[in-house]
Amino acid sequence: MRRFTSRIAAGLAAALIATLAVTIPASPAAAVETLKVPDTGLVFYQAYTQIIVGRQATPDGICRPVPAEAIWAIGWNGFGSVSGYRTSDCTGAASELNNFHSWPYEGYYLSYRAG
Repeated sequence: MRRFTSRIAAGLAAALIATLAVTIPASPAAAVETLKVPDTGLVFYQAYTQIIVGRQATPDGICRPVPAEAIWAIGWNGFGSVSGYRTSDCTGAASELNNFHSWPYEGYYLSYRAG
């Protein structure tokens, strides 16, 4: 009887572990990309941290959304002009976000164009 009970307990434990492995997502911290010096491209960072929330490898002049969590950016190389806009379609007054630039809160800039 003990052997039978042990087998049932082992089977239930294995089923529980398999269920948890499938239903619990992997830790997001394992996939987080953080500040590296030097880096390349235009990189957007999260507020008060060095966590990367967006990246553009090369300038292309296309209007793109600023990552919602971004509060600062660094143009590491190859970016002569980065214009930030308070609208979602790169219209209106532009602010230069060249080299290193931060802004007061998330969502301050909604779009940008890098040339």
